[in-house]
Amino acid sequence: MKRAFTLIEMMIALFLTAMVFTYLYAVLDNVKKEHLRYERSVARITDAQKIYDLMIHDLSQIRSPVRIIHEAGYDRISFFTAHSVYGIARPWVHYFVSRKEDALIRIESTVPIDFLRTSYIGDAQGTYFFADRLAKGCDSLRFSVVGSKTHMMLKCTGIEPIVATLYVGDAARKPR
Repeated sequence: MKRAFTLIEMMIALFLTAMVFTYLYAVLDNVKKEHLRYERSVARITDAQKIYDLMIHDLSQIRSPVRIIHEAGYDRISFFTAHSVYGIARPWVHYFVSRKEDALIRIESTVPIDFLRTSYIGDAQGTYFFADRLAKGCDSLRFSVVGSKTHMMLKCTGIEPIVATLYVGDAARKPR
């Protein structure tokens, strides 16, 4: 006598298979969400690390007194350094938060920049600069120089806060 599955046995098998696939879907969905959360966390840390490394390279090779202008919530810092991203021999570097763009900006230029002037590019003296937006949504940018130490604090949305104390050479001891 041939034996076949009954309708009840088939329904139970389909129900158990559906339960297993539902469980697997929930597990895989959870793994996917955790992976995305991990990727966002790593991206925030990586972005902060890139900014930190750039600032460290700039500040560790200072060749002039550091000029800090304190404003409400933000500082502007300018200095002459041996570190260049764009191949400028001994550039001036400026960090500030643009209120218009709500972003941390790094400017590398051939001369110190007077932020009240507007004709920087292609003037008769060959003055030029490069500007990079490093982070958006900056809440705070603070610098202070005490002796041979430069204290730095940066808070922007989307990246981990950066707080550091850097030891710089004798050239940066006196803020102007």
